[in-house]
Amino acid sequence: MAEQQTEPQTVTCHWHPTVPTGLSCSQCRRPICTDCMVQVPVGIRCRECGRAQPLPTFDVRPANYARAIVAAVGIVILGVILWFVLASFATAWLASIVMPLAVGYAAGEVISRVVNLKRSRGLMYIAGGTVVISAIIALILGSLLLSLWGILATVGGVLIAIARVRL
Repeated sequence: MAEQQTEPQTVTCHWHPTVPTGLSCSQCRRPICTDCMVQVPVGIRCRECGRAQPLPTFDVRPANYARAIVAAVGIVILGVILWFVLASFATAWLASIVMPLAVGYAAGEVISRVVNLKRSRGLMYIAGGTVVISAIIALILGSLLLSLWGILATVGGVLIAIARVRL
């Protein structure tokens, strides 16, 4: 009986048929090349088996944005009312410095809590916009003095607001 010589069969990548490989996915066992592999805690996986999932903190859904907008509207209304009350009992100068910072802190904390401590660029815009809209309404009502300190306090309020929900 004659022995038959067989060459070892070359295995090629599932997605790149011209690339020879010795690797395979640890879940589906498809042959993969180094360009197709994804390193996961349980080994090497192919693109399909090792799909990257976004972290829950950064997975913000439209319902979260809706909740954040509702909270922002409430903060604007309450902030403007408190701004007007503080400006009428104290000086408008003091209200122009304290209230943008207070509205910024409230916006950042409340929006962050309402969306379950999630973070995104959209939430940053909502939180910062809350302070800016409150300041514009207070300026229209005469509770905010257009001064350097008022502008700096408003910028500070925006920075405080976005610090809580930033990426």
